[in-house]
Amino acid sequence: MPERECKGTFRITKSGSIECRIPYYDAKGTRRVKSFTGKTRDECIERAGEFCAKNETKNIVIKRDATIPDIARQKLENDYVKNFCGEAGYDRGLQTLAIIERGELADVPIRKITERMLERYLASITCYAPSVLRKLFSMVSSAFALAYDRKVIDSNLIVAKGIRCPVSAKGEKDVRAMTEEEQKRFVDALMEHKVPYGRNDYKRQILLELYTGMRMGEINALKPENIDFKRGLIHVEATISRGINSRSYYKKHPKTEPSIRDVPISKRAEPILREALEEMRDNPEGLIFYDFNKDDVIATYQVGSFFQRICRKAKVSCAGQHALRHTFATRCIEAGVPAIVLKRWLGHTNIHITMDRYVDVFERMNNSAIGQFENYIDRVKEECMVYVA
Repeated sequence: MPERECKGTFRITKSGSIECRIPYYDAKGTRRVKSFTGKTRDECIERAGEFCAKNETKNIVIKRDATIPDIARQKLENDYVKNFCGEAGYDRGLQTLAIIERGELADVPIRKITERMLERYLASITCYAPSVLRKLFSMVSSAFALAYDRKVIDSNLIVAKGIRCPVSAKGEKDVRAMTEEEQKRFVDALMEHKVPYGRNDYKRQILLELYTGMRMGEINALKPENIDFKRGLIHVEATISRGINSRSYYKKHPKTEPSIRDVPISKRAEPILREALEEMRDNPEGLIFYDFNKDDVIATYQVGSFFQRICRKAKVSCAGQHALRHTFATRCIEAGVPAIVLKRWLGHTNIHITMDRYVDVFERMNNSAIGQFENYIDRVKEECMVYVA
């Protein structure tokens, strides 16, 4: 669903399903209300989001000779002006649009694009990473859908010809967890690393991601009031997001509702947080971690660059700093933390994301679980025999 928060109300129906009611404005500007039902709150929000996305584009007027970039820009501007997407989504959209504007179909009216031209263009963008490729295909598909809906084109080529998103030549980025031995080498290298005078030290943020599983944007957005040592919890309610022109800024609400959560403070994380609070200096945002060299919030990419330097020093191969979060989750699963608990700690939207993302770890643990089951049955059997005797 787009980044805009669902502004509806929820209730449980007599049948036990969940109903979401949202206000919207029709083509004449009249305020109306529409209901959506589902088994879960997330399912209702997803259906409401799909309806809003379709409704928001009704007022877009497309000229006869409009190109794919023309249509895509109109939709993007419309979504942003009406708060259907936030700064981060708008900025990512502009970056995707810039790639399309450099392509061979940039100046061709969409009504003149043939199937062969479209296939040739899609083949030309397979050089991009899978995530970028999916955004490009989605934007092109939306342009064709809008053009067809407005009768600028007689047929939606993508739907009519069953054209699919091409496969990236780069393949998916392998963001894996560190092994226990790699984790030890990495932490040793991190603690031994001497930060040059006048440079930012990101050691604490890196250790917090490793020991709490929080996203780096969430860690850099922490304020003293988010830390509750008495209850042993970190209240996650904000993030450092990327806005227009890739500007990093403090965002009060994370991308999804489950991202607002309480994360337990482990024994390893507690001293790190206490030290950070003791050394915290006043700053405009009131953040625990702040970049005083540039007088601004700390962006995730800054910590990511530091992380890569430590990885090279420790001779650990990881695709990105997000590997710390994966490592935390993997250690949790190995320790026997239930998937439903891990889902809440990580702030995943639903349990399927947790299970799918760490399916290999769960499967590995399942192989040893039968041994635990057999040991339990043997113990129960022995206790029964003692009781009978």
